[in-house]
Amino acid sequence: MQNKEAIRQQQFTMIESWEQSGLNQKQYCLQNNIPYHVFHYWYKRYREHQAPAVQPFVPLTVQPSFSSNIEIQYTDGKRLIFHHPVSSDYLKALLG
Repeated sequence: MQNKEAIRQQQFTMIESWEQSGLNQKQYCLQNNIPYHVFHYWYKRYREHQAPAVQPFVPLTVQPSFSSNIEIQYTDGKRLIFHHPVSSDYLKALLG
């Protein structure tokens, strides 16, 4: 009997094969005798495994400033700098 990691690796290899095939999911499943609902489950697990962990909330620090510049620094080090005033609604839409 195969261990769970080996089975998962086979499933992920199958998903990667599908991505390179140029077929849609249903066509691929038909050609490879895979029930579509099973493939869909594998694909969901594959996406969850590939996606980086997302932190739903990030601490926000507001520092007083005497300029009209606004800077947003993300936890991964990326920064957004606005050299002109922007509305709070704009920031909410951008960050939401």
